[in-house]
Amino acid sequence: MTVFRFSLPTLLLSALFACQSPSTTERHTAPIDQGFEHEGVQIHYTVAGSGDTSLVLIHGWCINRGYWSEQVAYFSPRYRVVAPDLPGFGASGKNRTTWSIEQYGADIAALIDHLQLKNVILVGHSMSGDVMLHTAALRPREVIGLVGIDNLADVGHTLTAAEHAGVKQFFEALQQDYPTVVAEFAKGNLFHPSTDSLVRRRVLADFTSADPAIATAALEGLFAFSSQEAARIAALRVPLSLVNSDANPTDTATLHRLCRAGFRLLPVPATGHYPMIEKPELFNRALERVLRKG
Repeated sequence: MTVFRFSLPTLLLSALFACQSPSTTERHTAPIDQGFEHEGVQIHYTVAGSGDTSLVLIHGWCINRGYWSEQVAYFSPRYRVVAPDLPGFGASGKNRTTWSIEQYGADIAALIDHLQLKNVILVGHSMSGDVMLHTAALRPREVIGLVGIDNLADVGHTLTAAEHAGVKQFFEALQQDYPTVVAEFAKGNLFHPSTDSLVRRRVLADFTSADPAIATAALEGLFAFSSQEAARIAALRVPLSLVNSDANPTDTATLHRLCRAGFRLLPVPATGHYPMIEKPELFNRALERVLRKG
């Protein structure tokens, strides 16, 4: 069984970097929940820590910032850690009509401005691998590195006619019976055999409770943006790292070729699409190696 990565549309059918190590003497602050308004939409986020390097943790499709709670606790003693709810999901507002990757990237750029973040490392899970690519283009002075979580594994793949037809059928099915289709999709594609039943129930509850129109539009926005991934990665002037499940191969040759500032892959073994909650200790160590260039 393959694990679906939302930046890889073909799987619907079957379904380094360097940064300065923050001072360990930085004052640690407890997580607090805050919010701000961007283009009339309220965006809620959790912020903790006070390091001179900022980690912005961007969740994936149909989930929320709560999936990063283990990482907020682990990294905030040494970094400033910010975890937003993307509009349309979690506690953030739903009062907009555009749910594109470009709009989400603008939301994260606005969050960077709002908090006056510097030395930003964007950490994007699933769909938000593309969100971080667009954010990096919008805020090149502030962003010093990108880390994708279970995404960007087959950049540059072109869909065949049959694959396009399969994608069209999937979206038609979502529109007809979103709860059933999205639940079956998650069960069949997102979990490893060892994935805990609590994790499975959590993901399924978040998927099925999402607003169907927003969830479908956001996924359509991802497909519209995915053809830009190779060009966006080639344009990066900061390193890209991936912390991916090893359930599917990552096309490292293409990424090494595209990433002029450096590319690195750290696989997380025997996990599904949500390594940050499935194996948080192992995941945190992998992410820490990336951050410390270890």
